[in-house]
Amino acid sequence: MKKNNIDLIHNFLVGDNLKLLVNQVNDEIGCFYEVIIKSMSKKIDIQILDDSNLINDNNDLFGGKKIYLTNSNNSKLIEQISNTNSQNIIFTDYKNYKKFFKKFILINGYDFEKDLKYYLETFLEIKNDELFNYCLSYPHLISSETSKYIINNINYSADYIVNEKENFILKIRKDIFKLKKSKIDVKQLFFKLKTEMIYKKFNFLAY
Repeated sequence: MKKNNIDLIHNFLVGDNLKLLVNQVNDEIGCFYEVIIKSMSKKIDIQILDDSNLINDNNDLFGGKKIYLTNSNNSKLIEQISNTNSQNIIFTDYKNYKKFFKKFILINGYDFEKDLKYYLETFLEIKNDELFNYCLSYPHLISSETSKYIINNINYSADYIVNEKENFILKIRKDIFKLKKSKIDVKQLFFKLKTEMIYKKFNFLAY
């Protein structure tokens, strides 16, 4: 029986396999899987680093585990990463998903709907149709929306007037991805990450 993608991600994080490739389908679904990966990693004390910090040894002197995250559709870069000894997660397109089918553990973003339901019900123990439908429409907002639900599940109501908010958050995430894929301006990347954190915090407090 084929394992659920969420279980595959969890097993990859705690296991010894070196490479995981995610067919992200689009930026919004890619954000969903990145949030899941970072949330799980935080709970089990694993560092998720962007590939600008890439080194061959994925463990530090104190035994801390590090996994490097790359967002790229460049086949040559993916091939290079596949030959390293570090533990890597690569977000890419369907073309590369098919090309590297036999070289990586694979996550297919086209299973997103099943993965969302499984993650909410199994990992977060949340069964709420309104929350599920909201995150299905706006997968990149899963972190802030589930946080709202956990804090106030009795009075939870999804905010469907989100065009401005979701576009702003998604724009920040796209800018961050672009900075990570280019020769990084560390100062600019820092301010983008800080802006995202402040905006999410403001929306959470406003709620």
